[in-house]
Amino acid sequence: MSKFPLKTFILIFSVLPHFIFSQGINVDLASEVGFAPKNVSRAISGAMGSPYIEESYQSVKIKNFEDKIYSGRYNAFISEMEILLGAGQTPIALDIANNDYEVIFLNENKIYKSFAYTTDRGVSKKGFLVIVSDENNVQLLKEERIKYYDKIPATSSYDQDKPAKFRREDDTYYIKLKDDSILYLPSRTKDIPSVFPNNEKEISTFIKKNKIKTKNEEDIIKLVNFIGSL
Repeated sequence: MSKFPLKTFILIFSVLPHFIFSQGINVDLASEVGFAPKNVSRAISGAMGSPYIEESYQSVKIKNFEDKIYSGRYNAFISEMEILLGAGQTPIALDIANNDYEVIFLNENKIYKSFAYTTDRGVSKKGFLVIVSDENNVQLLKEERIKYYDKIPATSSYDQDKPAKFRREDDTYYIKLKDDSILYLPSRTKDIPSVFPNNEKEISTFIKKNKIKTKNEEDIIKLVNFIGSL
C-alpha cells in the first residue's frame, strides 16, 4: 500500500479554504423530496479550466426518485454531484457520507454510483464512480479525475506567472467482484494478473491472446467480462 505523499497533503490543505461551504443554500426542499443534501462547495476563482466533467447542467434521473427529471453536473475534483431540483432553485449536492446514490445522465445513458473504495494510492474514500459495464455479476467502474494545479509565480522578470488551473487526468479503473469487493485495476497490463492470484495464469494468457491494451476501454471491458466468467 503506497503512502500519501506529503506534497499531496500540502496541496489539499492549500485548496480546502477555497472550497468552504457556501452559506444560505436552500436544502430544505431537497430534504422534503427525500434527498440527503448538503451545501454545494464554492468554486475556486481565477483558475483556468473547470472542475466539472461537463460545465453545463444535464438532464438526470436519480434512482428511487425516477418519477422526476432533475438537472445535474459532476465535480470530479472533489467527487461531488450537484443537483438542480427545479427552475430557479439553488443547486444542492448529494451527501454521500452516509447515503448511497445512483445518478443517470440521460443524454449519454451514463450512470454514476457512490461507492466506498480504496484508490490506486491506497487511500480509502467514498465517491462517485461511473458504471462502465455490468456482466456476470462483475462491474467495471471508472473514476473520472480532474486535478487542481496552483498558480506558479514567475521566477524572474523575464518569466511569466503560470495561472492556477484544473486539468483532466487519465481515468482510473476498478473492478467490483461478485463478493462486492472493489479492486484497483493497474494501468499497466502486465500488472493486472497479479491482482487475481487464483486466476493469474488464465488472465495473463487472455491478455496476451487478445492483445489487451489498458488505454482502450473496450479492451478493459472485454478483460473484466472474462474475469467475471472465471
